[in-house]
Amino acid sequence: MGVFEDVQRFIGAHARCGQVTRIAHPPTANGYRIVVKCTCGGIFDRWVTPEAARHDLIHSSLLASAN
Repeated sequence: MGVFEDVQRFIGAHARCGQVTRIAHPPTANGYRIVVKCTCGGIFDRWVTPEAARHDLIHSSLLASAN
């Protein structure tokens, strides 16, 4: 449901290409847009709903490793 794992997969798939640029647009009541671009031309562009953001916050491996 969340977007975090999809972003991680995109970054992992493009790790050898070069540099990735991440842009998170300001949140609105309906969610926010996240764009990750690679120098090879690959683009990950997703609208994140508030529900998906909550899912990522709760299930993020980053939060799990911080404990």
